[in-house]
Amino acid sequence: MKLARTKNAFRNTLWGAVYRFIALIGPFIIKTIIIKKIGMEYSGLNTLFNSILTVLNLANLGFSSSLVYTMYDAVAREDNEAICAMLNFFRKIYRIIGIVILSMGVVVMPFLPRLVGSECPPGANLYIMFALYLSATVMDYLLFGYINAIFSAYQREDTRLKIMTVRYIVQYALQIAILAIFENYYAYLVTLPLMVIPNSIANYYAAKKEYPQIICKGTPSEEIKKNVYHRVKTLFGHKVGNTLMVNIDSILISAFLGLSVQSLYSNYYYIITAVNGVVEILTNGCLAGIGNKLIVDSEEDNHKLFLNLTYGWVALIGMCAACLLCLFQPFVGGIWIGPEGLLNESFLIFITLFFYTWMFRIMQLTYRDAAGLWTKDWLKPYVSMALKLVLSIILVKITNDIIGVLIPTILIMIFVYFPWEALILYKNAFHRSWNVYLKRIILYTIINAIGCAACYLICVSVSPANTLLSFFIRLAIICVLFPALWLITTHRTNEFAFLKERLLSIFNRRRKT
Repeated sequence: MKLARTKNAFRNTLWGAVYRFIALIGPFIIKTIIIKKIGMEYSGLNTLFNSILTVLNLANLGFSSSLVYTMYDAVAREDNEAICAMLNFFRKIYRIIGIVILSMGVVVMPFLPRLVGSECPPGANLYIMFALYLSATVMDYLLFGYINAIFSAYQREDTRLKIMTVRYIVQYALQIAILAIFENYYAYLVTLPLMVIPNSIANYYAAKKEYPQIICKGTPSEEIKKNVYHRVKTLFGHKVGNTLMVNIDSILISAFLGLSVQSLYSNYYYIITAVNGVVEILTNGCLAGIGNKLIVDSEEDNHKLFLNLTYGWVALIGMCAACLLCLFQPFVGGIWIGPEGLLNESFLIFITLFFYTWMFRIMQLTYRDAAGLWTKDWLKPYVSMALKLVLSIILVKITNDIIGVLIPTILIMIFVYFPWEALILYKNAFHRSWNVYLKRIILYTIINAIGCAACYLICVSVSPANTLLSFFIRLAIICVLFPALWLITTHRTNEFAFLKERLLSIFNRRRKT
């Protein structure tokens, strides 16, 4: 079957952007209302429960990605019998996963008071709250969550995204009304499992209408099952590593430093994830194009393109880091929550470093995935997990501060993730030394560090207050100073010439049309 790839890609990207916008704005409004109306501790509980359930979702083990990948070939061959068999297998796996997550959630429940600490909100029943969160996750697996595989296999993610967009618009509107009018956290939580039901049913009927020939029946061959299990083994480490590296922080902060500290941290972390979500749209959109170029273009051309894209990407991440460093406090303290929501200035340095070390590697990860090299660094997440847990527990006890949790993540990103991924990419995709790339990354990072420091020093000198006016003054300073520094230091490089040429080409085409 020949799928309308360009048309599908456009629809998927368009609805992906709409969905992401709703998924960012809605929780932001809800989080604000919870903080203002109910209390900072409840916002912390939200983040803690989400982090725990994200870790429990590791029971998925990468089955979703593996099974959908296996279905691609059957869709291309129009082998409906094989697709039906794999979907049936997928349904069984999903229901098993749902029961496993439910069982693990029940096991976690007795430990909730220890994870929350002594700052549990008065009268709050942690077990009922967590049970409502848990039920929403489990119901998605036990109902028709497996149907999403059909939309992915046929490259019609836009259908699923439309349904999810409508679901979340209704859900967020309902939750906002409940919190604003009744100020009842339990009523808010009840909407979580309730909204799973219509979303799941809508997916089921949409798939049935669009692909009536695909039903759950039959059993895939042993070879297909073997291939799925092999991919699961490979993806498991990456899934566990990525999940624990980020989500374990909230659990550790709550357990060792208390719910109030975790609540403050969650506000800054939410902003970071929002920025990540926006800028990663760029890499998600170009993944397929990069994969095609790796096949049809020469290694030399691909390497040049990689260096050029890395230049633009790291510059963008540096700009974002400068904005975070300088705008965190006036946004949180002056626009969003108020002075009671602020953490100290030294924390800003580490949370910004956390963002930068997390994001500056994304382009090399994009190339790694496009080249199908995720099996080459399968050991990396296991090494990182061990280091992360041991170092975080030790340092948070020594420092009694959030930075004790952030420092291990930053160090692992720099000294384990970055070199490991880069060496794998250069050895297997470019077949050359990584020295040129390493020197460029070091240079770009130095420029970014100088740019961030310069922006911060000037911003706090010119506009030290955490107010709305200060936010816009600082933003104006960053928008002038940071790009100017990049232009002064890199305007003679080949990478800058490439980026300039591409931007001018796009501008000229738009002007002609």
